[in-house]
Amino acid sequence: MDTELNKASRRLSELTISIDLCGFLIDIQWMRVMQKTGRWNIPRHAHSSFEFHFIARGGCMVETDERSFIVGPGSFYLTGPGAYHQQSSHGEDGLVEYSLDCTFHARKENQLSCNTELDRLHAFLLKAPCMPVKDTTGIIPLYEQALTEALERKAGWAIAIHSLVPAIIISAARSMGFSYNGNPFKGKSRMEMIGDFVEDNIFHQISPADIATFMNLSEKQVSRIVFASEGFPTKRYITFAKIEQAKKMLEDSSNSLSEIATLLGFATTSYFNAVFKKIEGTSPGAYREQLRADSDIHHT
Repeated sequence: MDTELNKASRRLSELTISIDLCGFLIDIQWMRVMQKTGRWNIPRHAHSSFEFHFIARGGCMVETDERSFIVGPGSFYLTGPGAYHQQSSHGEDGLVEYSLDCTFHARKENQLSCNTELDRLHAFLLKAPCMPVKDTTGIIPLYEQALTEALERKAGWAIAIHSLVPAIIISAARSMGFSYNGNPFKGKSRMEMIGDFVEDNIFHQISPADIATFMNLSEKQVSRIVFASEGFPTKRYITFAKIEQAKKMLEDSSNSLSEIATLLGFATTSYFNAVFKKIEGTSPGAYREQLRADSDIHHT
């Protein structure tokens, strides 16, 4: 465990942060760092607040009532008020998560006004699905700046942290697609969202029904989107994605064929072998042997 990081987290969590901004009071329930190693599990629970989970290092498995996914370094996810979720270990790298939990309270004079940017931001966050999002706006460096302020406690450190909190929240919303009109994930096509969902859940048994639930569409609508983009049905799209992941694992990992089959959700190793050979024209074992032979030639 990083003791300096732990000290900064403790000091940050001890700071009372309440921000009066644009007709809202933003109360920070906590800002803290969670460090985990080995196998661990945080049971299913929910909050009455918004909790941002920024993954600085390692990764974890997240399960909600709607979906499950793996989130890795440089990404984050948001659990909104009442959103049940469970978090557990994934892989051998442990986890360093920067957490920010907050509530929004409209001031009385703002009750009849729904046209401010913060109104739109709040509405956007309430509707945002719990799913992994890439940090494309530099959120993690902002959070680390707050940790440095808390650790060093130079003159004005508390003021500096108060100014960083809105920047962290806004940057997170922008990474999620928040724009002037508040359209969630604006600019990202439905096929891109389907692709992201399949990639994020590649180590689970994924069905067209799962994608439909995630997209809030019917299976027929999902099928039309996939076929228009890729030229084949949704089930085949999922299978192709799993075989592409299998090829990466055959090249980069020491997992056995049976382990790869199990991790990718194939019922049996023989079924995995058959599907792989049908798509790639060779068995996964022969594919791995060819990779090793090519590597030996390259290094001689």
